[in-house]
Amino acid sequence: MILFTHVFLAFLILGLSLYYKTNKPKVINSLYGYRTKTSMKNIDTWIEANNFSSDLQVKLALLFIIFQAISYFLIGGLNSVLFSCVFLTATSIAVIPITEYHLKKKFLDNK
Repeated sequence: MILFTHVFLAFLILGLSLYYKTNKPKVINSLYGYRTKTSMKNIDTWIEANNFSSDLQVKLALLFIIFQAISYFLIGGLNSVLFSCVFLTATSIAVIPITEYHLKKKFLDNK
């Protein structure tokens, strides 16, 4: 059951990341996409934010899968699932400041 949980999480996270990467929103909206005050300033920041964050999410999903494999073989049991969930939460939250830093560097530093 633990192995199934790891495999399910891996496919789910990678699948969602790839879906978001291939189906990015084209226009600024309040329902779907990478939505922050900075990203919604104009269409250029919107497109860049969604491109950058979707690429980052795919990379972090792959890193998550590697982390899961390592934790499954080194820790095992329910603890490996818990550590994987904590890692997933941390990497998911990390997308926001990393993308915001990228946007500020690209758009604010060029003024």
